[in-house]
Order: sequence, then C-alpha cells, then structure tokens
Amino acid sequence: MIEVVAVGLTMLLAISLPHLLPLDHVPARSAAVLWLLALALRALVSVAAAIFVLTYVPQPELLGAVADWCVHAALPVVATHLGLSGHGIVHLAVVLPGMALAASLLWALAGLVRAAVSLHLRLRPRGNRAGPLGSTVVADPDVLVALPVLGPARLVISERALRSLDTGEIAASLAHELGHLRRGHRPLLVAATVLGPLARALPGTRLVESEIRFHLERDADAYAVELTRDPLSLASAICKAMRSRARVAVVALGGGGKMGIRLEYLLEGDSTDAVRRLNWPVRGAGVVLAAVLTSLVIVLPGWALAGPSDLGISALETASAECHQRSTRVKSGQATETSSKDLRPRGTYLLSHAEGWY
Repeated sequence: MIEVVAVGLTMLLAISLPHLLPLDHVPARSAAVLWLLALALRALVSVAAAIFVLTYVPQPELLGAVADWCVHAALPVVATHLGLSGHGIVHLAVVLPGMALAASLLWALAGLVRAAVSLHLRLRPRGNRAGPLGSTVVADPDVLVALPVLGPARLVISERALRSLDTGEIAASLAHELGHLRRGHRPLLVAATVLGPLARALPGTRLVESEIRFHLERDADAYAVELTRDPLSLASAICKAMRSRARVAVVALGGGGKMGIRLEYLLEGDSTDAVRRLNWPVRGAGVVLAAVLTSLVIVLPGWALAGPSDLGISALETASAECHQRSTRVKSGQATETSSKDLRPRGTYLLSHAEGWY
C-alpha cells in the first residue's frame, strides 16, 4: 500500500512540475517540450488507470459489495421493464474507462483527418493562385495565414489577408509560418492531438494543450523576428489575424492564446537574466519528466500482464450465477404468492355458500 501511495505522489509531482515553473520566461521550444512531456505523462497515467480498473478492480475484495448486488432481484419491477442486470452493470463499469479513452482518441483523430482531407481538397491547384514566397492563396473571409498540420507543407494565405496586410506584415506573417515548418512544430502538434484525448479525463489537460500551442507560437515568432528583423510588423499582423475563427488541422498566425504576452515579447523582448536563471530548473524538470515517463512505459506492460484479471472475472461469473439462482427463487416465490392470492377469494366464496346449504 505504501508503494502505491509513493508511486501516486511521484506521478502527481511530475505532472505538476510545469505548472510550478514560470515557463513564459524561458526559451519557447524548451517550454513546449516540457509541456508536451507533461501531456504524455498525463495520457500514460490515464491509460494506466484504465488498465488498473480492467485488471485489478474485478477482484472479490474490491467488488465484494457490488458483485453481490442483484438489480433484478432487489428491484424486480424496474429490472424487468428496463432490462437491468447487476452484473451487467459491473462488467460495464470495468470496461467503461478503456472504452471512453478509445472513443475519445478515435473521435479526435477522425476530426483531424476529416479537417485535413477537407483542407487538402480546398488547396488543390485548380482555382487557387500562387502568393508571396510560394504560398497558396485561398478564398476566405478571415485574415488567414496558416500552415497545414498534416499533408504537404505549404504556406496558406487568404485573399482577405492580402488586402488587409501591408508588405512588411505579409512578409513577417509568412516568416512566422515558415518558422513552424523549419523548427519541426508539426510533429509536436500531431503528438499533442493524439495525447490530448487520452489525458482529457485528468483536470487541467486543456490548459496543457493550450500552453503547448502558445509556446510553439512564441518559437515561430522568434524565428520570424530573426529572419525579418521587424517585430513591429509581425505584432501588427498578429493583431489583425487574432479575430479569425479557430481552425482544425492548421496552425494559424492568430492562434495559440495569450496574445498580450506574445505582443509584449515582440515589442519589449525577453529578459536575458531571467532566462539564464530559469535555464537549469527547466532542464532538471525535463529530465525528471522524461525519467518518470520512461519508467512508466517500461513498467506498465508487465504490471498489466501480472494482474489477477482471470481470478476477478471468474469471481464475477460465480457471483452472477449465485445472483441468477437467487433471482429464480425470488420469481418462484412471487409466482406462488400471486397464485395463493388468486385462489383465496374463490375459497371464501365456496365456504359461504356451503354454510347457507346447512
């Protein structure tokens, strides 16, 4: 029991590490990788919890009270009309966490693939024209400058953006999207898309996902400033694009959240001293998260295979058979009682007439 508590506290501390550090003032790529490790650990903890429920919960000592609960015996009327069975509910409760994780992951992946296919069809050469820096111009009502997360790497800019942005803003915004491509942000975004649904059951997961996107946007901002030496034009383009609709399967100029902090970094820059002071704590936190994550990946398969799942399922089957026997006895008793109630008025009627004959 002490070992289980120690492992749980270690996981909680590792998951909480990025929340305890001021990652807004460290290099953007380091912060994004740290948040991604935390998201991966969250996803693995959720999977481990589902495996624990599936493997260990069916033990008799953990499900003793619930396994003996016969809904169709305790509430025969409700169970008859609704088709409930106590052991069916128990089995459903055991597999429900894993089914929920799988359904959430499949739903997110289906949405990502659907959006990627729709975007690919929209970016076909027919009807589109080439834009600045080899970009593809699309008809869109928003100020859109983006890069697809899946599929061929191409810069996308809307006709509205070409009309609304000046030359410097267009160059800075396209350099920003080029930064996503050159610094390898697309695989990180795909990984976050896969891990996010698995970790959604834990509180704070959406915050972690938004932090990953925010720091990747910071990293792309830094690349664009290094390339164009024009942070003011990039800040102006971000202000014009921030009101655009959120898109799936693309990383857009106006996304990522925390626009005030992004603009502050562009206009004022980061504090070099603060970055240096936080460099080693961030690296240490990354090492701790990577070590905990690796240990859990190594231990989890053996832990799952060593679980007493067969004993638990056999115990549930035994309890289900006993419940069925009790239910049969209850039904037979109810039938006997009903038949006696039906015969009692007839006996009373015959006895009264017999007395009249005498």
